[in-house]
Amino acid sequence: MKILALSGSLRAASINSAVLRTVRHLAPASIDVSLFSGLGDLPLYNPDLEIAPPAIAKQLRNDVAAADALLIASPEYAHGVTGTIKNALDWLVAFEGFADKPVAVLNAMPRAHHADAAIRETLITMSATLIEAASITLPLPSANIDEADLLATPEIASLLTDVLAEIERAVNRSPAMKPYLDSSLYIDSQHPAIVAQAAKLADGCGDEEEIVKRCFEFVRDVIKHSWDYRLNPVTCKASEVLIHGTGYCYAKSHLLAALLRANGIPAGLCYQRLTLDGDQPPYCLHGLNAVYLQQYGWYRIDARGNKPGVDADFCPPLEKLAFPIVNPLEQDLPGIRAEPLPAVVKALTENPTVEQVYDNLPDVAHQTHTV
Repeated sequence: MKILALSGSLRAASINSAVLRTVRHLAPASIDVSLFSGLGDLPLYNPDLEIAPPAIAKQLRNDVAAADALLIASPEYAHGVTGTIKNALDWLVAFEGFADKPVAVLNAMPRAHHADAAIRETLITMSATLIEAASITLPLPSANIDEADLLATPEIASLLTDVLAEIERAVNRSPAMKPYLDSSLYIDSQHPAIVAQAAKLADGCGDEEEIVKRCFEFVRDVIKHSWDYRLNPVTCKASEVLIHGTGYCYAKSHLLAALLRANGIPAGLCYQRLTLDGDQPPYCLHGLNAVYLQQYGWYRIDARGNKPGVDADFCPPLEKLAFPIVNPLEQDLPGIRAEPLPAVVKALTENPTVEQVYDNLPDVAHQTHTV
């Protein structure tokens, strides 16, 4: 795997460049980390130069296209990004080889949060795939340390080794996983509020499963089920659910999928067809999630919200869902969907109150059971 590293500082003693060189030193034989050294030679971006781009711009674009992922570390100047890194990104804005490229961002200084947020926003606008799990702020003891000092600091070396592992994990996922990582209209995982909450939940987590558990418990316990609490407004988009703090099971599954995707973890939607009362009609759909765990594969979780008689939990590899299938006409609908069913979207967008949603809960015909 090839990682192209870009430093936003041209200073010879740059801590950001030292961090990237440390990553290169820590990389196993299976990962080639190369530090692009020509950012200082790039002319200021001018669209008129696109007719005949300068050689250094061509080299940058070729190196980006050949890389499996990018790793960026850049300082903050006057609460903003450096001209060096912004100019480099400007040269990549119209470059097709950058679209969907996995990118991780390292922040070498905790106080440099303005630039860190700005770089992330720019990358998202440029359609990069931001690897949240590998985009971290390093707890450096000083700004006056070099590569040898970083390598000699066990905590830093461990964090940077984990960054490499997260990048490799993101790159190695098959193309079939892309729909389960994409941001979309209803699973808007790149919405600023979603990105911020996902990063907050992932902060301090030791591994992927801990991130999933935190996201699951947040949606299950903090976001209130609309019917349990009789809460309006009716929400559908993940960002709406987060902002208003409420949603039906379907909407809560949209939020959980978005939080997981924002953390670079593949997540989809699943449905059950259940009776509303006992073992007879009417039936309705129930929404839940499936998350792809490296150790176990696809694993279903149900963040509907617990109450007396409902006790869903995250305990892989065992499933602990909210509702068991209790009669032959109930079923787990086959498949894991990247997007919500049209019937679900219709119910959540055409009924203005939670009472009206309850009176028009979505349903589909009984399907061939293959799960």
